[in-house]
Amino acid sequence: MKKFPNLNVNATIEIKCQDERESKVIHDSLLPDNKNFPKNLEMDMQAEESLFSLRLKCTPDIENGESINTLSNTVDEILEHIGIIKNVIKND
Repeated sequence: MKKFPNLNVNATIEIKCQDERESKVIHDSLLPDNKNFPKNLEMDMQAEESLFSLRLKCTPDIENGESINTLSNTVDEILEHIGIIKNVIKND
């Protein structure tokens, strides 16, 4: 059987918001999404002043069929949610 090396992929997304309120609203709105994550994915979010930071760590078990697609799909979904949140705030 072919042995695959351990794979760790880290992604950091930083979004400069208009103000501290926007950063906090994004953070608080995404908190419910930070539940029931796949076992190979970790997420950490922070809102400091007008900067929203998101850090993701993916450690797929390639030998057992896991891939980094989980990370890619999660980033895509989170960015879509942030776009919706920003539109709601803008119209609020």
